[in-house]
Amino acid sequence: MNSYIVYVKADSSGRITAINSDAFLEESVIGWTKIDEGTGDRFHHAQGNYLPLPLMTEQGAYRYKLVKGKPTERSAEELAADIAVLQPAPNDSDRIAALEAAMLTLMEVPPSV
Repeated sequence: MNSYIVYVKADSSGRITAINSDAFLEESVIGWTKIDEGTGDRFHHAQGNYLPLPLMTEQGAYRYKLVKGKPTERSAEELAADIAVLQPAPNDSDRIAALEAAMLTLMEVPPSV
């Protein structure tokens, strides 16, 4: 049975932004941190099997941070601080209104001669 290395990528604050195994990292592992090694699906398919919860919360905040080379679940306070500054994705109504406003603006511009 093959042994696989699990790597994570962390941002400048230590939040884990990606996880994968060496089976799928065909490029250099520069910028990735080795966190574990082993056999089986947990290590081979680390994206969906290694961590007990999804990498991100439903609100889009990164759930884990790297502490002394190990993934650690972030506190409720840390998550709340991230969620407070996240911009919500525009809904369909907002997107349509923005498109309509842009179209009206374009229609007002006189054609160039």
